[in-house]
Amino acid sequence: MTATQHQPLRRREQDGWAIIENEPATVRHRVLMLPGLFCTAEFYTAMLADPALAQAGVLAMAADPPGFAGRPVPSGFDYSIERYADLVEEFAAREAVDVIVGHSYFANVGIEIAARGDYPGRLLLLSPSFSRDDEEHDLIALDEAGHVPVVGTLVWLGINPTLKKGMRDRLPSDRFNELFAQMKRNPHAANRRLVAGFFDNLRRHGDLASRLAGTGNTVWVGRGDRDEVGFTAQEQAAIAAAPHVTLKTISGAAHFSITDTPHEVVELVRALADRPAGTGP
Repeated sequence: MTATQHQPLRRREQDGWAIIENEPATVRHRVLMLPGLFCTAEFYTAMLADPALAQAGVLAMAADPPGFAGRPVPSGFDYSIERYADLVEEFAAREAVDVIVGHSYFANVGIEIAARGDYPGRLLLLSPSFSRDDEEHDLIALDEAGHVPVVGTLVWLGINPTLKKGMRDRLPSDRFNELFAQMKRNPHAANRRLVAGFFDNLRRHGDLASRLAGTGNTVWVGRGDRDEVGFTAQEQAAIAAAPHVTLKTISGAAHFSITDTPHEVVELVRALADRPAGTGP
């Protein structure tokens, strides 16, 4: 297979999850890829179709869990980071996943998973937020408005035009319409609760870099060299001192590295998949 040929993809559903995956001839590693806030598994399709994954024997599964891409959630579901960590750990156990890749929102879910220490595999966390102040101002304002009953409802009802304008220069121009259509699949009520749960977790822990630094898992933190999400000197020092956490800079990428530079992220996945679990950098 030449570098210009793309892998065929297949789609399936299982236990409330929607999954898009490649089809390597031989499977050496099983990788779960999870989207950012407002995003879906479709944001990973350029990576899934990259033949480098199949050639390395990586079965890559990009997935929409309940509550994403318009998928229903179980009764009483609270949309918290902790609950999503539960769901991801359960899925990873069922599917024998040895590497979890989380972008943005699910990178923060990955911090929760790493901090618990129950998942035995490796994690690639793409552009997590280690504190509330690291987040983009628009998202902070959206969270604050969401806690005001009438104002929050009006803000969320009008979110699509604002979101479309904000994403115009951040997604690939040749895929913009396709990817923005994906961002509109989730109901505003679900997104509002996801945002609230995300910031609740940031407020509760305060300093997630130090929390992640204590993990025994092998964790790579990937950030674009022009990432819009903040990363303070104190947070960088905590990551640098962590025995099992390594910072990886992705050249040419901003926050959406999975669509900015998909092949570079694929190379990180391949390299991490070949590392033993829990051995550090």
